[in-house]
Amino acid sequence: MGPLFHSPVEEVVFWGVLAVYFAAVVTWVVRNRTARGKRRRDLVPLLLLAIVADIAIGYARIGTLPHWVFYPAEALFIAGSVMTAWSYSLLGTQLSPYAEVMPDHRVIEDGPYRYIRHPGYLGQIVAMIGLGLALQSWVALLVIVIAAVAVLVYRIHIEEELMAAELGARYTDYMARTRRILPFIW
Repeated sequence: MGPLFHSPVEEVVFWGVLAVYFAAVVTWVVRNRTARGKRRRDLVPLLLLAIVADIAIGYARIGTLPHWVFYPAEALFIAGSVMTAWSYSLLGTQLSPYAEVMPDHRVIEDGPYRYIRHPGYLGQIVAMIGLGLALQSWVALLVIVIAAVAVLVYRIHIEEELMAAELGARYTDYMARTRRILPFIW
């Protein structure tokens, strides 16, 4: 079994893309670390642990996939991350690391929110699929997809419940007009 990356360029691409991703996440969390409303327990840190486990699985070369999946996988990781960033940018000051309703909260229906309730989470799922594939391991792909879907389904459930309770008809009408991320996800 060969090395995970076939060239130093591939390793730099992988770690560079991952570093930019983590820098963006850490910056966002630091800027928004104080919740203004009720904090609800979140499982997002488990997703970060799954990413670390995934990298270990990839480097251990468990369940290897063909090397050619690396570059399309990196493209998926970037595309999913860009979709997440775009979606979150539309939320503006209503974006929070915690499920909460802000003062003067409004339902965002611009951009992808016109069609889907949680496009940022869809972007995260696409990014995690890309990460699992970039590690060229079907085991890493399986681990990260299961972790991402589980964490995000839980988070979506919390958010939908909170928004419907706090915003009432404004949010339930929006829910009726838009689609879930995937049929099996809230």
